[in-house]
Amino acid sequence: MKKRFIIPLLIFYLPCSLKAQLPGIKDSIWSASLKEQRMLQVQLPKEYQPASAEKYSVLYLLDGEWNAGLMAQVQSWSRQWEFTPPIIMVGIVNSYANNNNQRGRDLTPTAVPAVRNSGGAPALLSFIKNELIPYVDKTYPSNGSNILWGHSFGGLFVLYTLFTEPQLFDSYIAADPSVAWDNGYLLKLANEKLPTLKQVRSLFITGRTGRPYHGMGIDSLEVLLRQKAPANLQWKTVAYPNETHISQQYKSAYDGLKYSLAPLFNHERIRIDPMGGIVIKDQPFNVSCYNILPEKYMHYTTDGTEPVLSSPVLSAENELRLKGTTTLRIRSFFPNEADNRSFTAQFTSGKAASAFPKPRNLQPGAVKYACFKDSTATQPLSAGILSPEKDLNQLDESDSFYCHLSGYLETVKGGYYIFEMAGEQGTRFFIGNKLLMEIGAGSNYQSFMIPLEPGFYPIRIEYYHRKGGHNFDFGYVVPGATVDGPLPPSALYYVP
Repeated sequence: MKKRFIIPLLIFYLPCSLKAQLPGIKDSIWSASLKEQRMLQVQLPKEYQPASAEKYSVLYLLDGEWNAGLMAQVQSWSRQWEFTPPIIMVGIVNSYANNNNQRGRDLTPTAVPAVRNSGGAPALLSFIKNELIPYVDKTYPSNGSNILWGHSFGGLFVLYTLFTEPQLFDSYIAADPSVAWDNGYLLKLANEKLPTLKQVRSLFITGRTGRPYHGMGIDSLEVLLRQKAPANLQWKTVAYPNETHISQQYKSAYDGLKYSLAPLFNHERIRIDPMGGIVIKDQPFNVSCYNILPEKYMHYTTDGTEPVLSSPVLSAENELRLKGTTTLRIRSFFPNEADNRSFTAQFTSGKAASAFPKPRNLQPGAVKYACFKDSTATQPLSAGILSPEKDLNQLDESDSFYCHLSGYLETVKGGYYIFEMAGEQGTRFFIGNKLLMEIGAGSNYQSFMIPLEPGFYPIRIEYYHRKGGHNFDFGYVVPGATVDGPLPPSALYYVP
């Protein structure tokens, strides 16, 4: 009984008229497929310049009269923090007959008695494919990459499009879709078409925990995705707790946009810590990945082979336990091979470095510094004690200088320490006389892990400061900690 009324009621559960002032450009296009004028709400990126040759991906929004405003807020916040790239957003406003919203006609793929005039999705899809997308590509600075977003019946239409015209969009976002429509019509399509989806970049589906996840039919679609989705399809289903059919829209908008766009937008390099180090056999350690949603598109190996789609997924946090010296290989997988990146980290089997005897006359709270004109100079420009209030990048008045920091680090706890440094090429870190890491060409960051015992260790850092260059910074992660931080004065010492 519940399935008979839960789906049709969704039409009436949403606003049925356009009253608020919408963002962007009001546009319209006559549709021969629908035999009516269709209103559009187009939002160009704020970065757009009319004289520029820059092109952008296009996000098409069903139920555009309310989703245009919703997505404007989400994209504005996401752009502020550079989680997603600038995009064009095209809100497809529903048609109204006698002030009645015709979304039940346009967004449903088959006719059912409970919803008047239902079954018009094929006509709307024809309009989008043959009229709307060509119009947008001709009129606005589109780069030809398209995303489709829809909620409820809109989500139903998103999935219908995915299984009937998958080539139209690179990414599909379905928020709480009505998968159970017409006795599971969509599930029959999914069962047949899922294995053929070879070029779709990603699919993101949201729902609500508990009975709604089953009542909407999303759980059944998730089973089919696990069984039949091709290996290259990057897909994810999310069930939100403590949300209603309407309140989950905002989360779906942000999560869907991030899932579809953020990984590719920030794909220029693979970011992990540590980027190599010394490991103790069978003693676990953690590798953190700072790329957005790495589990969507990154895989790794520790057996010397190149990663493939069936290799383990790289997550934000990964516990590794190695048997000996190992090469960690990481690779990203995108539909466009040119977008992929690789990274290799070397972990050498060893043991904890022994602490040094505590020197006499050791003074707490700082290290010593000496600044030189360059790395070959022997006479310092300036020298002194590096107190906490001093800026590492302003230790000398020169625009450019080469600096040595030297002193002792006290480790209170034994275990794996991860040292991190940012700066110019050639920046180096030593424990004793052993060079642990150096920033190489084309980079401004390096990290290294080493097991240390409790005690005192002589440390030396050499770095360059150049006006307009990369500022120097240094920090570490102590055993058991989950975040990094600067070396505290309480752990630093120097000999006068």
